[in-house]
Amino acid sequence: MKKKKNSSPLWIFLSGLLAGGVVWFLLFAFVLSDLKTVSNQLDDFSPPLTTRIYDIEGRLLAELFTENREYVELSQVPDLLKKAFIASEDQNFYRHPGIDPGGIIRAALQNLINMDIVEGASTITQQLSRNLFLSHQRTWKRKIQEMFLAFTLEKKYTKNEILEAYLNQIYFGHGAYGVKAAARIYFGKNLEELNLAEIAMLTGVARSPGNFSPYVDLATAQRQQRRVLRRMKEMRFISQEHLEEALSTPIVLSGREKNRSIAPYFVDYLLKELQKSYDEETIFGGGLKIYTTIDLDIQKIANQALEESEYQGAILCIEPQTGYIKAMVGGRDYDESKFNRAVQAYRQPGSTFKPFIYSAALDSGFTPSTILVDEPLIFPNGWKPQNYEKTFNGPITLREALEKSVNIIGIKLLQASGVDKVISYARKMGITSELRRDLSLALGTSEVNLLELTNAYCAFANRGLVPEPIAILRIENFSGEVLYEGQRILRRALSEDTAYIMARLLQGVIERGTAKAARIDRPAGGKTGSTEDFIDAWFVGFTPDLVCGIYLGNDDRTPLGPRKTGGVIAAPLFSKIMKEAHKDIPVHDFYPSPGVREVNVCMRSGKLPSPGCNTVTIPFKAGTEPREWCSGCTGD
Repeated sequence: MKKKKNSSPLWIFLSGLLAGGVVWFLLFAFVLSDLKTVSNQLDDFSPPLTTRIYDIEGRLLAELFTENREYVELSQVPDLLKKAFIASEDQNFYRHPGIDPGGIIRAALQNLINMDIVEGASTITQQLSRNLFLSHQRTWKRKIQEMFLAFTLEKKYTKNEILEAYLNQIYFGHGAYGVKAAARIYFGKNLEELNLAEIAMLTGVARSPGNFSPYVDLATAQRQQRRVLRRMKEMRFISQEHLEEALSTPIVLSGREKNRSIAPYFVDYLLKELQKSYDEETIFGGGLKIYTTIDLDIQKIANQALEESEYQGAILCIEPQTGYIKAMVGGRDYDESKFNRAVQAYRQPGSTFKPFIYSAALDSGFTPSTILVDEPLIFPNGWKPQNYEKTFNGPITLREALEKSVNIIGIKLLQASGVDKVISYARKMGITSELRRDLSLALGTSEVNLLELTNAYCAFANRGLVPEPIAILRIENFSGEVLYEGQRILRRALSEDTAYIMARLLQGVIERGTAKAARIDRPAGGKTGSTEDFIDAWFVGFTPDLVCGIYLGNDDRTPLGPRKTGGVIAAPLFSKIMKEAHKDIPVHDFYPSPGVREVNVCMRSGKLPSPGCNTVTIPFKAGTEPREWCSGCTGD
């Protein structure tokens, strides 16, 4: 029997090479093939960042995110927080090449001793690889992929770059991604404000937020906190004294419930504006900083006023010189209804439409002292318009008719000036809704929304100039680069003379007319509005510094109740809001127009007063002042 020859070294080498190739092929085909493009993606990776919305004073108003994250550079992370994560998650982080064989053996022994999985062996680099690119399924394939990616990361990036990415990527539960967002969610603090006790608890939470969150189980969170502190002491990051002090420091959580948004309807309005220029990914993940025109102080006042009124409706405040939207309340309860009544509800404005008619009339040759007869009217189609009180005043000045909101005089002025002319005035002042071309326009039968009506009244407060409403002052990207700046746009809607006269006439509505409940102890004008059967109640008023519009009405258009007019239920809200909003603003009067003359006249006749007349000072365009003297007044 012949003895077999030994295999040659060359054959052994070739066989081994072939076998190795087969193993590598299988490994690549079934485990690593879907990772071939990852190395090219790493350089371009940028995690979603929270977009933050601020008010006009830079106070946080709202946050938009798919992942609640605010990126923080490693240099801004407290040293103790970095050490806590290294002690807890990866003691050899700065020494291993991506995986830690010693850590694997140590974790295996701990798990064997405890007969349970009490410690993992994944390094910080492995965890980052998994969080960025892999699922969290516990399979051999995922584990091998994780190791491969860890080596890739370590080859391409420094340890500090990996740690920075990890601290910004890790999930802490309750919607918080990254250490900066987590500090706010759990403790309501910035990173630099965290104490050692809070740092240790936060680090412990990161290991398993669903189990170790103090909001879920405080006792378990405290056990994790102690574990982190012991690890930190073992690595000589802290002393025994520091450990004991941290353990005795009480943990005060900021509260799991998310703060209710102060201006949710405004944020919805803002989103629609943003969507005209930015995609969803940029809005909700681009880390934008959006500085808005909203004033949180005024917004809170407006919120409270509508809530306490017990009526459904909307409130809107605009700065007349700039168009800045200072407050927007679209309803009493955003959770119940997200329908924004400030911009989406189109309702009949009632007598708040009359100032457009009176403005056109002043430019058509009428004056505040013009006398018209308030009397029954019957039109060929059978229409018989009525005044609110169902009575008639007889001869009456335009000033008094506006103050009393006399419907018949409004109709006569609309006839005299022309429907088309009045509509053109409304358009110039910013009314964009469809307007009926008939005499019922005088009664405010054409539906408008609160935003356009309130903005139109800016003309009376701002010398005839109407601004474009502005919600956004500036938008910056996450690095502070300015992407957009809002531009003020003003257009001439009324002459200065007409605007000033209207401001004074509307001031009379508050001082002597239907809006006495709107008084605020400083110069202010405005107009009440009510619709048939008390379906809608309005008041739009202004000072030289702020215009405030209020609409109240049920969504199903059922009546508000008997005699629930704009003067009764809307005007008091104006007073409440504007008194608070003007607390720190000096008293300003309406700026007089050089083409206007202030004349003391008889309240009843509108003529120059005789002895015994009750008088009022009224503005007239120069040359249109009354020349005749009143006769017949007895002073009653």
